Amino acid sequence: MKACFLSLRAGLLHALLILGLAVAAGAAVAAADNGNSGDEVLDARMALDRFMDGLESFSADFTQTVRDDTGYTLQESDGSMHLGLPNRLRWEVTEPFPQIIVSDGESLWTYDPDLSQATVRPLGDAFDVTPVAAITQPEQVEDHFRLFMMPAPSGEAMRVIMMPRSDQADFTGLEVDLTPEGHLVRMGFRDIFGQETEIRFRNAERNPDLAPGTFRFDPPAGTDIYRP
Repeated sequence: MKACFLSLRAGLLHALLILGLAVAAGAAVAAADNGNSGDEVLDARMALDRFMDGLESFSADFTQTVRDDTGYTLQESDGSMHLGLPNRLRWEVTEPFPQIIVSDGESLWTYDPDLSQATVRPLGDAFDVTPVAAITQPEQVEDHFRLFMMPAPSGEAMRVIMMPRSDQADFTGLEVDLTPEGHLVRMGFRDIFGQETEIRFRNAERNPDLAPGTFRFDPPAGTDIYRP
């Protein structure tokens, strides 16, 4: 099971970046070309505006589920996340295998407590090695994605769909679900092999008071640190 979890790490990295894109995409969505009705587009714009309006930080608990192309569940994990605008993120998996991913605005750390291993990259380089637009470059969202709107299947949210423009991308689509009140409730993406990652949020809080060290990572003594 540990090996399976490690194989899903790339999916986790992609999924957490979607949150940054959800925030960054607000302005770009308004100009997106799509085939939905005017009312649907207006509703989605309003939901995005409400989510972004005055947003400086965001916290939530999450459950992440990864399924293969047959729908079989490969892994389910629980944890918490904190977002600080701009460029700061703490994504902490607590069950079944702990893992911590931290962006302090300059570097991106990935830490595996069980292996006592950490990987650190400059933030720009970390995003450059993925086909996902950097959260530090919201003006480039439309350069990387075609954006569409549709009601989420639950009927309780609007779904922003982000389709990569590059034929070299290793995923086929990203999804962000926002309620009409502007609450983030779900993210998801599918890779080119049909594997799906879905993240559902709960206990969400806008602009919480976060501890000063939330976006700082200090490797524990004895940690093997890799700098690709």
